[in-house]
Amino acid sequence: MHTGLNLHLSNYQAGLCLKEHVHDETLFCLVIGGSYQETIRSRVSEHGQGDLLVCPHATPHAQQIGNKGARKLIFAPAQMSLDYLAGHGIRLDQAPFSRAGHFLQLGTRLMHELQNDDPYTNLAREGLVLELIATFARAHETRLQPDVPPWLNTVRDYIHAHYAQSITLEQLAQEVRHHPVHLAREFKRYYGLTIGEYQRRARVDLVARLLREGRLPLSEIALSCGFASHANLCRTFKAAYAMTPSAYRLLF
Repeated sequence: MHTGLNLHLSNYQAGLCLKEHVHDETLFCLVIGGSYQETIRSRVSEHGQGDLLVCPHATPHAQQIGNKGARKLIFAPAQMSLDYLAGHGIRLDQAPFSRAGHFLQLGTRLMHELQNDDPYTNLAREGLVLELIATFARAHETRLQPDVPPWLNTVRDYIHAHYAQSITLEQLAQEVRHHPVHLAREFKRYYGLTIGEYQRRARVDLVARLLREGRLPLSEIALSCGFASHANLCRTFKAAYAMTPSAYRLLF
């Protein structure tokens, strides 16, 4: 279950206290399940599913695992990747962290690859790790940009409130009184996705949460999340997570 990236899946029991310690290499940690509190550089922060954190080398930190335990994917990127991020202004020494649904998608695919053992496994794992690092860098860079205009936040909230419905660009434009072309351009600029891609991801992320948290039939999940059919849900989910909803459910 290990590669040259020192990639591994770690499980922590509920209530475990990890006293202050250091690592001799910079690690990335993706929270797959559960939660925990981390103290690093006098900063105390809470982390849960979908959080991707950096633990700089030789930096003391301590953790208090939550009451449901925690499950984390941990890997050590190649020095070339670390140097590339530093060259683009990402201060890894400051222990940055970000949360995004796409992190969890990529992490789930990595978990799936950890169970594989064929001639292409290492290549697949390294590719997914690089995509995680790139997604992290983009998310961190986005946080450093000027605040998202309030009217774009309104569009985002509208999409989440009506995720199960078919929403047109014209509808959204009328909702915030902006031209459709301007809306589409600015949404992609600030969120990194087209409106259609964002809505599709919101639906798939909700499906993943329902699969992790309960045992609802897939047909019922498909209907409640706005998919035309069970088959449509399976196709869309597999495109995002590289596995069927049933296989995903078994991971949790």
